[in-house]
Amino acid sequence: MSEKAEESTEERRMVAIAVRPCEGVDAVALYAKIKAEITSQPEYKLKWDDECKIEDGRIRVSFSISSEADFDEEVMEVLEMMEDEVARQEIIFQCVME
Repeated sequence: MSEKAEESTEERRMVAIAVRPCEGVDAVALYAKIKAEITSQPEYKLKWDDECKIEDGRIRVSFSISSEADFDEEVMEVLEMMEDEVARQEIIFQCVME
């Protein structure tokens, strides 16, 4: 099976999150850093939205990751460790897509 066909049949988890930057941290720059630094395991094929929405100072964005991945460990815990730049993060929505 080709890689594209395999990728299209893989179950993916879609997750929408909100991230509140710490006081004085630029939200757009923080999102660029999040996309660059939070990459997960290669086999989970983490994919971030190209752009994010900034609403009331919060970054609203979604990502997809293999349904086999523990997205809390792969993404959310890494955000927690960015405590100098991330004041708070929350999961807005998540679902598994076939």
